[in-house]
Amino acid sequence: MKIRISNIDDSAYTIREKLEPEQFDELKKSLEVDGQWDPIIVRPKGDGYELISGHRRVQASKELGWTEIEATVKDVDDIEALFLALKTNIIRQDMSEREQGKVLHRITQEFGISGPELARKIGKRDEWVRRRIKIALDLHDEVAKALEDDIIIMRVAEIIASLDIQYQAGFLKYIIQNKIERNEAEVRKAKKRYLNNTIYTIGYEGTELKTFIEVLKNNGIEYLFDVRFSTESQFKPDFSKPILSRELERAKIHYVHKRELGVPYEWQNPYKDGAIPFECFDKYYRWHLLKELDFSKIVDEIKESGRTALMCYEKHATPKRDQKIYCHRSILATRLKETGEFKELIHL
Repeated sequence: MKIRISNIDDSAYTIREKLEPEQFDELKKSLEVDGQWDPIIVRPKGDGYELISGHRRVQASKELGWTEIEATVKDVDDIEALFLALKTNIIRQDMSEREQGKVLHRITQEFGISGPELARKIGKRDEWVRRRIKIALDLHDEVAKALEDDIIIMRVAEIIASLDIQYQAGFLKYIIQNKIERNEAEVRKAKKRYLNNTIYTIGYEGTELKTFIEVLKNNGIEYLFDVRFSTESQFKPDFSKPILSRELERAKIHYVHKRELGVPYEWQNPYKDGAIPFECFDKYYRWHLLKELDFSKIVDEIKESGRTALMCYEKHATPKRDQKIYCHRSILATRLKETGEFKELIHL
């Protein structure tokens, strides 16, 4: 039936937050040339009607100077009118997922409706609702724009939304630079690598094994890279490889021995005895890392493993109190930080 546009209250159930001018102009042109194909939906209100669905068509018809519009009248209560508006608007193809999510979240808050109940009422799966609400609430503005501009896909936006908002813009740039912004599997891998941006070191001199493991667990260490040249500990047998690796695995910390990152005795002993100055020792070890090893592979392994600590014998990584020498783990950790892959260095 046709109803007078002047009798329609179109202030309620406005689902769309924005409308691109180009889209609105296309709608006006279509109505002007082809006429109205679909009726709007209204419900009785006083002597007139309240608009449930068709806000853009009503606005366009007003601008075209129409006085009447084709409408379907439904006698429904507030809640049913709301869900009818959702069903006829939110599933439109030209609405972004984030725009849908904002509307869905507003409904859950204003009417105290759970996500699963909302999904059932609009005929969608729980996951469909949950995903959209998440990207509506948890996305940084730059990431949201990348999603709306189709630079990233919905699945990638969800992965980014799982990060604290302070990291999202940086991670977006990271995946774009690496040209994986539309590859969900690669972005999942990159997320772990991107967040693993702190390198830790630890020594066991003067420490009991139980206390040593507690320190690792308290700092969330997932991997221990043993960078000793030899894994036999003459003075602290608990830190020899068989016992240490077993106890770490029991604590759910992965143990990896990296003999190639150790210092051979012909360099170790003269440095500790003062026959080789630190500057010379430092230059040798850096040369060893870059010339004799595939250092980029070492960086990749640490980044992709998880939160990692580099372990050696000396209590301190650098000279402190009674310790007069540097442990080579300090040189290794510094070199890792210099790659730019790690933002922070912590000596436990």
